[in-house]
Amino acid sequence: MAAPKHPVEQPVFRSLMLTSLFLGVVFVCAAQSSANRNFLYGVTLVAALFFAIFVVSFGLYWLAWVLREHELWREGRQGEEE
Repeated sequence: MAAPKHPVEQPVFRSLMLTSLFLGVVFVCAAQSSANRNFLYGVTLVAALFFAIFVVSFGLYWLAWVLREHELWREGRQGEEE
């Protein structure tokens, strides 16, 4: 049985990040072309939510990548010390 993939290696995490960025941009563009004030506030709120999801998921992805690289470095160092 294969070991489970690290979160950095799973495409779902990257697709969540890229999809939320794309939807945030789409909603910002929709807000730019809106003349209705109530619609503008709602679309801006949704765009901010998607950008927040992107920022959080990007931060988690970056942290997972750094921790994975550190663990690979430690495993390489253990082989040198023995």
